[in-house]
Amino acid sequence: MSKPVIRTSRLVLRAPNPEDLDRCAVLLGDYEVAKMLSRVPYPYDLELGRQHLARSVKRWENIADADELGFHIDHEGDLIGGVGFKKLQETPEIGYWLGRPYWGKGFMSEALDAAIGWMFENTGHERLACEAMTENQASIKVMEKAGFRPVGEVGCASVSRGETLPAIRSEMTRTDYLSSL
Repeated sequence: MSKPVIRTSRLVLRAPNPEDLDRCAVLLGDYEVAKMLSRVPYPYDLELGRQHLARSVKRWENIADADELGFHIDHEGDLIGGVGFKKLQETPEIGYWLGRPYWGKGFMSEALDAAIGWMFENTGHERLACEAMTENQASIKVMEKAGFRPVGEVGCASVSRGETLPAIRSEMTRTDYLSSL
């Protein structure tokens, strides 16, 4: 399978590329964004970002064996965020982020719907999980709107904060997804 490009009414979801580094540094370098993510350091580290993007590009070369796959989200030609899947050899977990200037405009709900559709249409996975820090009510609302159902409380390690914070784990089945269409 070649690298997919998913188009919605306002967005393009595409595989990351090394040229995204500077824009990622700007958007993920905002503490208000980084503090709600598990794996993003603050301040943003350009070398770690470069390494992450290189791995993200390489994973798309063989998606059947990939442990993670990510999409970058473009709006009007500009990178505004990302959505990705980890633990692809188990029960996949979807994660997402959006640059602060783009919050509150419905972009993440639109991107998440497209990414979830891609996952269930292109893999044999029967279940998809998602976690959000309890304090991140906007992210929890996005999960709920997408059709995820809470299944429990977990701890979410935050690199930027150097601690584990309470989070809500939610799940969606293929049947849930198909019944929402």
